[in-house]
Amino acid sequence: MTSSCSASSCRPMLLLSLLVASIIIPYSEAKVSSGKVHLSGAQTESTLVKFAVSPSSTGKIDVLLTSYGMYENELELKMHIYADEEWPAVKRATLCSQKVSLAQKSLPIVFDYKGMMSDTRPGKKKTDRAEMYTSRIQTDIENPPSGRLEQGKERKDRSRYFYFLIDDCSLERYNHDDKAPDITFDATILNGSDHLPADEAGIGFLLVLTLAFSGALTMLLLFKLLRTIGGEVHVAIIIVIAACGCNAASSLCELIHRSVFAANGVGSYSLDALSSHFEALSDSFVALILLSIGGGWTLPSDVKGDGFNSESGAGKLMKGVRNPAGSLIDFISSKGVSGSGTGGFVALSLILIHAGLAQWGRTFDDDFDTYHALEHPPGRALMFLRVFLGLVFITGVGMIRSSGRCPPSLMSFLTKFGLVGLSYFASLPGVSLFCKTLPYYQRHQALHWGAAIVQACSLASLTWLFIGNSDSSAYHRLSRVSKDAATDMTADLAASSSGRSTSWKFGKTKI
Repeated sequence: MTSSCSASSCRPMLLLSLLVASIIIPYSEAKVSSGKVHLSGAQTESTLVKFAVSPSSTGKIDVLLTSYGMYENELELKMHIYADEEWPAVKRATLCSQKVSLAQKSLPIVFDYKGMMSDTRPGKKKTDRAEMYTSRIQTDIENPPSGRLEQGKERKDRSRYFYFLIDDCSLERYNHDDKAPDITFDATILNGSDHLPADEAGIGFLLVLTLAFSGALTMLLLFKLLRTIGGEVHVAIIIVIAACGCNAASSLCELIHRSVFAANGVGSYSLDALSSHFEALSDSFVALILLSIGGGWTLPSDVKGDGFNSESGAGKLMKGVRNPAGSLIDFISSKGVSGSGTGGFVALSLILIHAGLAQWGRTFDDDFDTYHALEHPPGRALMFLRVFLGLVFITGVGMIRSSGRCPPSLMSFLTKFGLVGLSYFASLPGVSLFCKTLPYYQRHQALHWGAAIVQACSLASLTWLFIGNSDSSAYHRLSRVSKDAATDMTADLAASSSGRSTSWKFGKTKI
């Protein structure tokens, strides 16, 4: 007896098989990095690549340098390798001669003439030709390196970053910048027999956990959604589904990127970029929901009170986050004719700012998703954005609690919800401060795990908030999200001043 399946039914199994294979199959290819270098008196050195090597391991690097013209004075042209213990001192040093004295290895660069060849540099014509010179450097990197630290201490056997630079110290002593040609490089690096750097160890397992957890929450919410077909669905549930789905999609894209990285040492830029943007979307959706609920969205107007009608600065500020999702839907569906322009602007701004930070992170030369990387300006900007949103959130919760109409049972819930929401917004700054207390070689992994745990907790909390029954908490007893269709839970979702309903219908389902 034979079994068969159609293309549509076999495709999910094939994708799952490829995903599992990408995780369990050992990698044998090397990381590949390329770029352009131009040395001068103002910049006597240039960093080719940074790479983490595992404990008790030997890294290997193979660099091919191509010079567009003769490098006339090669006497002090070298490639230097620095360990992470000396790297802070290298960054502080002002003179090239001071920096090279801290190197673990010094390798001379000697170019060989290859002839007149096509000039492939940007801005050159296809017919342009230039004298080509090449130099190839191959060496091993022992971890731990030989020799002691300056204090006489033994080097620990641990994961260690190594920095590969080329420099010419003669450029800071003699004025011959015009004789230093453009140089391109192609570097191939191995971490023992593995191309993945040591700081990526365990990240694949974390991505699998995140994919499974976020996928399970998405399915749970979709099941809740399917059960309400023919009735009414609050738009907040759609946004939480989108947040969970984007988080799962981010992990899936990054896992496939790692699989491609295993095959060619470069990976897929598109998948890595998609991973960053899905992660940014998930963050923006979580922020939207927290700000909205903190501002009283889904609660009856007699509970919210008139705090939002206040002409105070805080009141004006919170008007934009009272119902950003509902306002955005109404604003778009009416083509700007009705709806809350302020609320729609706040919602769109949050999404676009997160997307902008994700794209900004793509400009940095890293092999994997850098959205939360705090060593880069976009990651630090994201940290300050979270602090600002946390202040806005706690202001909204405080206004609901102090409205004079909030029931005592809801007061207790809002206090707990305020602490949970504030902890989410403060989590990234908190994780970053914690990571700074760790050794440098542990920060990358700690930041990934910390950010993933915080996101998972926030998504789980929001899922509970929107699928709980009326007995789950005081919020569930008062909120329109938990009402049955018979009680008209979305009849007054976000009615505009024109009286136009903001509910959308898909078949028999009202959203």
